[in-house]
Amino acid sequence: MRNQRLLNDATESTKGTIYQFYVAVQKCFELISGQTILIERQGDVTICDYQQVETKKVKDLLTDHHINFWKTLKNWMQDSFDATQYTTLILYTTQRLSNRTRFAAWNEASVDQRATILLEIHQEAQERDNLRQKTNRKPRKNIPECLSCQRYVLDSSRQEKLREVIRKFVIASRSPDMPTLYQRIRDQYCKGILQGKQNDFLNALLGFVISPQSVSSNTWEISYEQFRIKVSELTSQYCRETRVFPRKYLSGTGSLEMACNESYLNRLFVQKIRDIDYDEVINQAIQEYLASSRTVLEEFRNYEVPQSRHEEYAKEVLDVFRPRYRNAVRNVSDVIKESQNFFDQITSERPPAFPGFEETPLAFRNGVIHMHLDDPQNDLKWRLG
Repeated sequence: MRNQRLLNDATESTKGTIYQFYVAVQKCFELISGQTILIERQGDVTICDYQQVETKKVKDLLTDHHINFWKTLKNWMQDSFDATQYTTLILYTTQRLSNRTRFAAWNEASVDQRATILLEIHQEAQERDNLRQKTNRKPRKNIPECLSCQRYVLDSSRQEKLREVIRKFVIASRSPDMPTLYQRIRDQYCKGILQGKQNDFLNALLGFVISPQSVSSNTWEISYEQFRIKVSELTSQYCRETRVFPRKYLSGTGSLEMACNESYLNRLFVQKIRDIDYDEVINQAIQEYLASSRTVLEEFRNYEVPQSRHEEYAKEVLDVFRPRYRNAVRNVSDVIKESQNFFDQITSERPPAFPGFEETPLAFRNGVIHMHLDDPQNDLKWRLG
């Protein structure tokens, strides 16, 4: 059932939209000071007063009569579109040019030659349509969409604007497909980012492009300065010399779906919390345990943190816990109540700094404590006495 396509399956159109965002990120990297990108305002992706880009993620060949070309041209011929403010109008398409298309010579052709190409294609389309009408017994209800576009752009009343548009019209055929474009942006602009965090860096920029910060009620735009600040922020987080602690699994520990898995509810560190009748903190403890474990096993590798640094930190946490426990256990009158107080005191204290990072998250330190408590060789517990 998973592979069965429904009539309203919008997968391909959605991929086309995502592809547009990839192109937007690429164009954001190309911005210079003072420039701004608009999305879906004057077209797919617009660099104000410079470049207009229409993106097409399509598998079939670009032929003389392909609707992508003619619809794009028609869009730029609208009265509301001012072509004079741009130096380049780009059809950015994944399509390859067909072997027989006249568009193969488009980018190198003069304005007059381009106008001739359009006219020849239109005449051919008109002749085919005339022949089709003669051989059809039933009258045609609608004009074919491509022919309609051709008639619109080649109308004699629009000749001046047509020349202005086609003079700037560039066909960027065989543009990289979605995975290739993603890889190309990553290779070109993520050189200073940790190898294991380059996807996170780029995905964060994609998120920024579609975030409420970029999309307001009236416009969807990203300025050079906004993008520069975001790139700087993410670079400081993901570069090789970063001092920002990795928070991929720690920033939202409460969302970890495995938190209530029975296999964790039966772990030793959870049983030690039950020993002090403190069930209300078990869920959070499991979340912290999982977040810290995944940070150590996955994120530290991506951040190129050597195992020795984690071992050093874990030892420091243990060295703090043991004397605090000895101190707390000396004068116990109400074991359960004071054990719960001890738990709260230890898990709320400011954590020591992890070597190489600043502001170590509380949840990470607490997860390390739970890992220690889960190790029977450490002989640790929350219960005082």
